[in-house]
Amino acid sequence: MRFAAMQDPCDQWIVYDLISALPAELGGRLLMGLTRSEAEEIAEQANTGFIRQPTRPPVPHPGFA
Repeated sequence: MRFAAMQDPCDQWIVYDLISALPAELGGRLLMGLTRSEAEEIAEQANTGFIRQPTRPPVPHPGFA
């Protein structure tokens, strides 16, 4: 399992990429600010291969370099 639905500190939900240790991205959109059911559904689809992930590594944020 690579993707997990997780609740963030603001009580919203994200799809988290356990490999990159970052929120997952789909179509250029970070998968954050979701409802629990949205996050769980998207994570399940990603884990079963219905959603392909980009092959390029994520660009690090300048503040975390």
